[in-house]
Amino acid sequence: MRPRHLLGLGGLIVFPLVTYAGYPALVWAAARLWPRSFIADREHRPYVTFVIAAHNEASLIEAKVRNTLELDYPSGRLECIVVCDGCDDETAASALTAGDSRLQVIEIPRQRGKLAAIRAAIPHARGEIIAFTDANAVLKRDALRHLVAPFADPTVAVVSGAKQVSNWPEAIYWRYERWIRTLESASGSIAGADGALYAARAAAVDASARPGGADDLLISLRGVQAGGRIVFAPSARTTEAALPSATDTFAARIRTVSGALFALESLPDLFHPSRGDLWWKLVGHKLLRIVAPPVMAAGAVALTAPMSRQPRRAWGGALSLALALVAAQAGSRLGPVWDLVRYAVLANLSAVVALVRYIARRPIDAWSPARGSDTGDKCIAQQSRN
Repeated sequence: MRPRHLLGLGGLIVFPLVTYAGYPALVWAAARLWPRSFIADREHRPYVTFVIAAHNEASLIEAKVRNTLELDYPSGRLECIVVCDGCDDETAASALTAGDSRLQVIEIPRQRGKLAAIRAAIPHARGEIIAFTDANAVLKRDALRHLVAPFADPTVAVVSGAKQVSNWPEAIYWRYERWIRTLESASGSIAGADGALYAARAAAVDASARPGGADDLLISLRGVQAGGRIVFAPSARTTEAALPSATDTFAARIRTVSGALFALESLPDLFHPSRGDLWWKLVGHKLLRIVAPPVMAAGAVALTAPMSRQPRRAWGGALSLALALVAAQAGSRLGPVWDLVRYAVLANLSAVVALVRYIARRPIDAWSPARGSDTGDKCIAQQSRN
């Protein structure tokens, strides 16, 4: 076998195996060989300020506020701040309809992005713990109790909740993510919090500007810089409806990956071995996944590009690859396995596009909500009544 073919197989098969199977095996081993436990006191009840950054969420923000303020938590130790980031609908008025004295609504005239919205809220937050949640995330009634329990341990700076998506195949991805984060947390820090639900000690919250940087990754990793670790609370659960179309999923993934790159770029010291376990988890959980798609593409090219003596075989391989991609795009008609393949293809293509945007220095700060029919609205409304 020619060296080019070996490199091609390495890029197309070995590299993704290392990324999606090798890294989980490494954190599994770390969790068992070098466990790092932390105190999680279920009776711990610090004062909590929820911050919800919203852009044109009039259809669901009232139910979201009710869902947040009606959690199973002492009412006198909970408040909520909704920041309307350049909304041109009735988001502010809808939020105020909740009619709760523990609610503050802040309006920013021009859309400036989530970090700017969070930054506007911080001076108004009275909580010793500041929790962040997406407008479309439905919080389980006991989510906050589980989320703040690890803050009884002084070594914990940030706690991430567990996101659940009911729709196939995205649900499979988030189960995989929860499994990995559970292992990461058992061996030290997880590689960044998830924006659906996470919390940080108020003293460790740094929402200073970083163009294009993902707010959840920036704030959680800056919390580590301030001292402490990021842990995972699997029982602090949220649910979300899947995005309505492949186009919306593709755009959301581009924004997520691009935001991660711009955020990590601003935190180079976290990649130093002196940071303990965090540096190699950022490499394994974040960077390898971002690099994997172009490496796989390069491997495919190495295997299928025409060779002077074997053009038919090479073009036959390229045609087979193209047909496989077309079949993946037709997955909705071919069953759940093809749906999973199509989701994986879109996720990898979006990572390539995000990497190109990062190299071209084209950060994404503004966002627009994409909701599937009214599924998310109904979920939040139902939760707020329970």
